[in-house]
Amino acid sequence: MTVWVALLRAVNLGARNKVPMATLRAELEAAGLPGAKTHLQSGNVMVRSDLDVGPLIHQVLRTRFELNEPVMVRSQARLAEIIEANPFPAAATSRPTFLRVVFLADHPPAARAKALEEHDDIRVQDREVYIDYRDRVHGNPLNAAMVSRRLGLHGTERNWATITKLAEIAALL
Repeated sequence: MTVWVALLRAVNLGARNKVPMATLRAELEAAGLPGAKTHLQSGNVMVRSDLDVGPLIHQVLRTRFELNEPVMVRSQARLAEIIEANPFPAAATSRPTFLRVVFLADHPPAARAKALEEHDDIRVQDREVYIDYRDRVHGNPLNAAMVSRRLGLHGTERNWATITKLAEIAALL
């Protein structure tokens, strides 16, 4: 069986899109995904399954929580590759909450990805965009929303500390 890491977009943003993680785990079990683990309240789900988990999780979000947002799914093996491919290793060590990865819903158009990489602090690799925020996240013009707009794709962002924690949890499933 494959271990999957699902990254939910736009959940638990202040008063919007409330998805209690305990309820989500119970609903995923009822949908055929027993043993799902969650991390934090920002919509990180790890599950071991041979099923196509993305559509199942999306369906649970739509029917139970009335939330119609994309779910970015990566295998445990792919998450390890993403960590290994980090183009900003110094940031991962010294500023793990300022190094972010935007997990995209699809592969970006090559020309748009190349244009985005004109910024020294952004690297696009496959369906992931690495952003080194350097000294500030909030108010930074280089951000996940800008990346999504320029690439024309939905995505969800996680900081490096969260990504490495998700990899640790996934390894235990």
